[in-house]
Amino acid sequence: MVIKHRGDYDVVICGGGTAGALAAISAGRNGARTLLIERGPFLGGVSVMGFYPHSFFAHSGKKAVGGLPQEIIDELIKREGSLGHLRYEGGHLYTHTPVDCEILKVVLMQMVMDAGVDIMLNSLIKDIGMQGNRINSIVIQTKADTFSASAKTFIDCTGDGDIGYMAGAPFNKGRQDGKMQPVSLMMRLTNVDLIKLANEVPTQTPVLWADKPRSKVKTPVYFRGVLTPWEETPEYQQLFTDKNHQMFCLAPWSTEATVNTSRLVGVDGTDYNDVTNAEAKSRIQIFNVYEFLKKYIPGFAESNMVGAHFLGVRETRRFVGDYELTEEDINAGRKFDDNIGLAAYPLDMHDPEGGNVTFTPIGGDGSYGIPFRTLLPQKVENLLIAGRCLSTTHKALASVRSIAACMVMGQATGLAATMAAKENITVKEVDVKKLQSSLESQGVILY
Repeated sequence: MVIKHRGDYDVVICGGGTAGALAAISAGRNGARTLLIERGPFLGGVSVMGFYPHSFFAHSGKKAVGGLPQEIIDELIKREGSLGHLRYEGGHLYTHTPVDCEILKVVLMQMVMDAGVDIMLNSLIKDIGMQGNRINSIVIQTKADTFSASAKTFIDCTGDGDIGYMAGAPFNKGRQDGKMQPVSLMMRLTNVDLIKLANEVPTQTPVLWADKPRSKVKTPVYFRGVLTPWEETPEYQQLFTDKNHQMFCLAPWSTEATVNTSRLVGVDGTDYNDVTNAEAKSRIQIFNVYEFLKKYIPGFAESNMVGAHFLGVRETRRFVGDYELTEEDINAGRKFDDNIGLAAYPLDMHDPEGGNVTFTPIGGDGSYGIPFRTLLPQKVENLLIAGRCLSTTHKALASVRSIAACMVMGQATGLAATMAAKENITVKEVDVKKLQSSLESQGVILY
C-alpha cells in the first residue's frame, strides 16, 4: 500500500462537525496551517441535521454565547438562513435560534475555506503514529488513496473521541452500569399545517410563534407536543414505550418541520454492529412514525417526508481530563478560573433505559463555565478534545453536549492548539490567561 504525504501542519482537526468546523475557522484565522478531516460530504455534523443551536442566552436573560457562534448566526440572518434569537416566554429556554440547515452547511464551508483551511471530506482516520506521549501523524483513508499528515497539535472533534481512543487516552462510557443515553434519527417533513398542529395537539410547554419570510401570518417555530390522546391506538403502542410520549418540532419556515420523536435505547455508538443495526432500525422506525403522524396527528395529513440525515448519538466516550465537569457544577451555575466560554443549555436527560426526557434548569444566573482543563485528555501531550467527548460526568453531558456549547469548545481549542503549535509547547503548557484574553478579544463571553 502506497501512503501519500498530504503535508506538515501546525494543527490537524479530526471531525468537521459542530465543534470541528469552528475549531478549523479559529485555527486558520489565528495563523495556523490547518487541516480539517471529515468523514461525510459536508461540515456541521449534528448542527445541520435540523436541530437549533439553543441557548445563546441564559434563563436570566444574560447573553452567554458570542464570538464565532454569534458570527455564524449573523451571517445566516444576512442570507435568510436564520430568524435570529427569538424570546421564548414561559419555556425551558430563554431563546430559540431557528436556522436553515442547508444554508448553515454553505456558511460553515465558506467560513472554513475563507480561513485558509485545507479540507478533506469523505475521509476516515485509519491510524495514528505516536512518539512517546505525542501524536506525530495520522493516516487518512479516502476512496482511492491513503494519505499521511503530520502536525504539532491535534484536536479530536469526532464526537466519539476516536483519536484519543487510538492514542490510549483514558475514558469513561455511559453511567456506572455502562448504559448510555438513547440515539435518535430526525426526519424532515414538508407541507405540514403548523398552525393546525399547534392549535390541536396538546403541549407541555408554550408554542413559540414567529413571523417568517414569505408568510403572511405567524406560524410555530418550536413546538413540544405530547401524544397522550393517541396512546390507545395500536400504532402508538407498537412505536412508543413511554407514557405521554413527546414530539419535538422545529420549524424555521412556514410549512416545513424537523421532527424529533424517535429513539432507540441500548445502542453503543462506538460499536459497528450496534450502529449499523440502529441506522437500519431507526430509518424504518421514523417511516412508521411518519405514517402514524399522517394518520392521526392534526397538521400532518398532507405532509411529505423529504429527508433524514444520520443517526444522532448523544453519548459515547467521555475522556478523563484534568478536570471533570459535574452536574453539581451545572446545578450551581459554577464558573472557573480557566473558563474558555459559557454554556446555558439545561440538563436534557434522555433515560438510558426508557428514553423519557427530563429538563433540569441551570442554577445561578443560568449559565456555567466550561473549564479549559475539561478539554485536556490525560496521557497525550499534544491533543485537545472538543464536543461531547470532553471530560464530564454522564449527567453533566446531558447539558454540555448542546450545539452552542460545542461551538464554544471548537473556537477555544482551535486557538489553544494554534498557540501550542506556534510556541512549540504542549497543550497543557498553554498560558490560560493569554488564551482567555485572546478569546475575549474575539467576542467570546467568559463570565
